[in-house]
Amino acid sequence: MGADSRFSRRSIYRGRTKCHWYNKKADRFSWISFKRRTLPSCLILSLLFVLTSLRTVAQTPDADRRTLIHGLIVTAQGHPIAHATVEVRDLSGIKMGTGFTDTTGSFAITTAAKPGEYVLLAAKELQIGDERITLDQADREVTMALPFAADVDAAQRRYTVSAQALRVPAKARAHVKLAQENFGESNFAGAQREVDYALQVDPTCAAAFSMRALLRLSSRDFNGAIEDAARSQTLNPAEANAYLALATAYNSVSDFQKAEAAAQQALAMRPDFWQGRLEMAKALYGEGRLVLALRELDELHKDFPDVHLVRANTLVGLARRDEAVREFGLFLQEAPRDRRSDQIRRIVAGINESTSPASSFTVP
Repeated sequence: MGADSRFSRRSIYRGRTKCHWYNKKADRFSWISFKRRTLPSCLILSLLFVLTSLRTVAQTPDADRRTLIHGLIVTAQGHPIAHATVEVRDLSGIKMGTGFTDTTGSFAITTAAKPGEYVLLAAKELQIGDERITLDQADREVTMALPFAADVDAAQRRYTVSAQALRVPAKARAHVKLAQENFGESNFAGAQREVDYALQVDPTCAAAFSMRALLRLSSRDFNGAIEDAARSQTLNPAEANAYLALATAYNSVSDFQKAEAAAQQALAMRPDFWQGRLEMAKALYGEGRLVLALRELDELHKDFPDVHLVRANTLVGLARRDEAVREFGLFLQEAPRDRRSDQIRRIVAGINESTSPASSFTVP
């Protein structure tokens, strides 16, 4: 009886030991199977997480990134230009930063502009210049030489105009004044008649020739306008209207460099000549210096049909079509009967409907 009892206890113990070993084995096998199934998946998920993090970091701009643009603004002879305005604009003309030169011609601008291509502008009165720069590092040094402005003597001639103007007979001056009034009222026939009278009284009246140049411009006789304006300039180098007529005529025949020089001369003698600045902007636009042209138009602050038209053309070239459409619209509101109105309406319709290159939507 006792032996049977001991045998039974041993059998139960061995059974329990076997079950315990089997359970441990089964658990271990299950863990190994679980690891084999889940470890590759975890590894893939981890790699995906790392790649996603790297991509997010690469695509997120550094909000704290700043670029220092510094250097010198000098004359063509290398002399420093003090108190010049310096601007950084992107290729669409948006201003990214502004600074000024000190007495040594030095400037420094800190900007949050992203790496890429930009335009650096500098201006001091009639001296203006632009240079395309690349921002690809935190520190960018630039030296820009501004081109010649109109010579100082030309600017001073406005104080000596009276000496030559007084040589013109009073009767001729009176006819010129009447011609200017008629021209301002778009009475071109009346203006032409008064100019003819003035030249009958004084065939060397420079003001009459410059007035006739403007009249020839109105009839699109550009070569005749250049001839009369040059004649006026020869008779009286201080005749500001002659330079304005020359700038307008040269722009009309696409001789933009001569137009820019003539506009500078007109502004040197008459800084209040907003028409001279408009012709300057036209010349810069024609030269393809669109950002600088936009800057000149920004300085103009003039509500006039042709100002809106030149600004619209410039904005189209800078791929700012919505703003261009608004400027075209202002032109049409202010000059609905202009000979270019129908063409501009077609252009606006084309901009609204098409994805064609911007350059195909400008008014010549």
